[in-house]
Amino acid sequence: MPVAPSSLINAVGCEQVGQTDTDSSARLKLTDRFALISDPRSARGRRHSLASILAIVACATVAVGGDCLTAIEQWADNAPQQVLADLHIWRDPFTGLHQPPSERTIRRVLAGLDGDELDACLATFLGQPPTVEPHERAPAPVSRRTEREARRAARRSPAQTPGLLPAYAVDGKRLKGAHHPGGGRVHLISLAAHLDATVHAQRQIPAKSSEISALDALLRQATDTELTGAVITADALHTQRASARLLIDDHHAHYVMIVKANQPTLRAAAITALTGPDANFITVTHREFDRGHGRTEHRILRTAPAGDIDFPHAAQVFRILRHRGGLDGIRHSKEVCYGITDLTPRQAGPAQLAAYVRGHWKAIENGVHHVRDVTFAEDACQARTATLPRALAAFRNLATGTLRRAGHVNIAHARRDYGYDHQRVLDLFNLGPK
Repeated sequence: MPVAPSSLINAVGCEQVGQTDTDSSARLKLTDRFALISDPRSARGRRHSLASILAIVACATVAVGGDCLTAIEQWADNAPQQVLADLHIWRDPFTGLHQPPSERTIRRVLAGLDGDELDACLATFLGQPPTVEPHERAPAPVSRRTEREARRAARRSPAQTPGLLPAYAVDGKRLKGAHHPGGGRVHLISLAAHLDATVHAQRQIPAKSSEISALDALLRQATDTELTGAVITADALHTQRASARLLIDDHHAHYVMIVKANQPTLRAAAITALTGPDANFITVTHREFDRGHGRTEHRILRTAPAGDIDFPHAAQVFRILRHRGGLDGIRHSKEVCYGITDLTPRQAGPAQLAAYVRGHWKAIENGVHHVRDVTFAEDACQARTATLPRALAAFRNLATGTLRRAGHVNIAHARRDYGYDHQRVLDLFNLGPK
């Protein structure tokens, strides 16, 4: 059962008593991390600190409806004075009231930020383990729906498969409503953990470039301890020899990649190695059956040694056969896809490879892209000035990751649960009074 957010995440990022200076620097509060980001504004006429503006954006993005800059300004305008004081918002010396920044100020600040610096700041915050400290406010009650969905997610978690290594999914996403000043849509690439779909790194792909060239910079944003010995899953776009060498030789990670028509020779070799009667693959076959969302799906994965296949560090190839149908059990469609990995049969058998492939889509497609598109209406957002689209996407990743660490599974339900309870949102990031 998830712990109430106000009692669990009220200490996220705080220093613990007795820890070393090194530990303290690694566990800075969110507002302290914001203070380390370079402020793009001139010092002249500056009222609001950068940390207070970014704290407002972080908190407002959690609340339902905080999907655009106007909604963020509205959340701040409706916040009680005590909440604004906790966020260190500028105080008018004549009226004595805390005045939140306007929508124009928020827009100008986010558009002028260094995107790499902001992404690194938020990824580091999400990557640190949460701490638990006592808080004056009573824990908020956990809804029955939150408890029920947490139990279902635990049963569906790929971590239930024994022998899995830490795994991360790499994939790109175009922001349909945002455009580069010179034309073309904004394209982001993310690294998300299979376990909880938390984004550990994000980069913007330069115009007239591709995800492949941005892969090294994305992985370097994550810490070496995260990637060493971990499994990186990627779709067919990244099934390149250079990418495989980069993962193994430079980052000391493993890869699980899908093979499609963009690599015809490799795909033909995989088909040859995996073709044969079922009786020849009994010991290297894994079967899964899912029922839900108005359909049934039967997945069959078989493996074979890579042999003399010309691909860097390749150890195994695999084939996934998917049969889909209605709840009556009648099959309506069939799909076959192939993949390749450097993991040996002792490191990953058919069940583990099936979990890695399944975990990729659950993490990056369902856990990140679907949530940002549907729950946060990202593709409908037409913010397009400089770094603004990337900054808003980074804060959506922060909101999603923090809510999941608080025990929430359904992000849309969690945002409705917080609503416009400003103090609960502050508790989520440990921004309230001590």
